[in-house]
Amino acid sequence: MSTNHHNPGKPRPSDDQVPKTYGPVRLLIADDEHLVIASLSAAVTELGHSVVGFAGDGESALALARQTKPDLALLDIRMPKLNGIDLARALMTELGIPSLIISGYSEHEHVAKIQSFGADSGVYGYLIKPVEVPQLRVAIGVALHRAAIDNHLDGRIDQLENILANRRAVEQAKWILVKKRGWDEPTAHERLQRVARDKRRPLIEIAQAVIATGDLAE
Repeated sequence: MSTNHHNPGKPRPSDDQVPKTYGPVRLLIADDEHLVIASLSAAVTELGHSVVGFAGDGESALALARQTKPDLALLDIRMPKLNGIDLARALMTELGIPSLIISGYSEHEHVAKIQSFGADSGVYGYLIKPVEVPQLRVAIGVALHRAAIDNHLDGRIDQLENILANRRAVEQAKWILVKKRGWDEPTAHERLQRVARDKRRPLIEIAQAVIATGDLAE
């Protein structure tokens, strides 16, 4: 008998909400070595993907990402102006773009720094140079899949938070009416719903109007 080790406290994406396959994607490559850029570009092209552009330093890479909105960034760590780890974080927090680190260095300090950023690190893989095409194929596939799962979970969490916020607003509006009109709780709630139906507006909009004005405009 198999055991399900899934954490029940974390939402689990359903099978129909996360892609199972990924077609050609658009990548940005940032490295301060021209030969590395050429090699990675050739490998990416061989895998059927496209390159939106190249950058030799972190700041140029960030500016390029803002313009081109790639699906994934392939980043060296040691680059002028902005290193790859800080760049990956900026790409994720500002643009929601995941990154794959491709570096000649494997010091513990780099991994520790990535881990210190937590969910905002934006790093979905770490490869040591030189990278072969099969390695890159697997790493890109895994990075895209993990990023898709995280995007789904973030969207689901935002949805749940929005639902809870709306419920709190309706409850607040309801108790304003209990105090203002002298209604009991069920009556206040029914009146909010009636006005929403009559005006063909979402219940949350009616509740927000009550909170703003202190009464129900029937």
